[in-house]
Amino acid sequence: MLSRAFRCQVRLQLSDVDRGVYAQRQIALAQHPDEPDEHILLRFLAWVFFFDEGMEDGEGWVLVAEPDVRVRDLTGEITAWIECGAPSQVKRLVRALGRHKDARTIALFADLDEARSLVRELHSQRARNLEALELYWVTPALLHRLEAIGSRSMVWTATLSDGQLFLDSDGEVLEGALTRLDARAGAAAGWPESKEGP
Repeated sequence: MLSRAFRCQVRLQLSDVDRGVYAQRQIALAQHPDEPDEHILLRFLAWVFFFDEGMEDGEGWVLVAEPDVRVRDLTGEITAWIECGAPSQVKRLVRALGRHKDARTIALFADLDEARSLVRELHSQRARNLEALELYWVTPALLHRLEAIGSRSMVWTATLSDGQLFLDSDGEVLEGALTRLDARAGAAAGWPESKEGP
């Protein structure tokens, strides 16, 4: 974890063949002093996997009522609420599921134990609209490789095809995939057993 605020600029060139989305975007990511490296890397991957022109940083790490990343439409309405890792307050995600019924509600994890814990907590709080929660997992190995080659100014070319992610930066190519988890399963049925993935 960094001892002071860290800000990096990411120039993302995205080709999402699966969704037919092609875009270029300059992304400014600010890591707060107490924010774990894993969290900011998941925030970056949220931009890659769920990119939308209306996407913006939600300041979820420091603001209790905000998501980590969100998408707004042209009227300002939230159309996607994205949490990266376990939210600091599960009640925030419970509120999002209840209040933003027309928005996608997404939770992205690299730690399966955290994902299981979140699902248990949501079930114990009898979260409404739980079937609308999209729960995803990426392997810790992808985050570790991202962290190893990351810098304050990065240019990434991202290609998504057949569910597989290819990230290229200065000839360094990373591969990974997004695994959908069943949030209704009570915390594990059908989930990957290994933390390094299927």
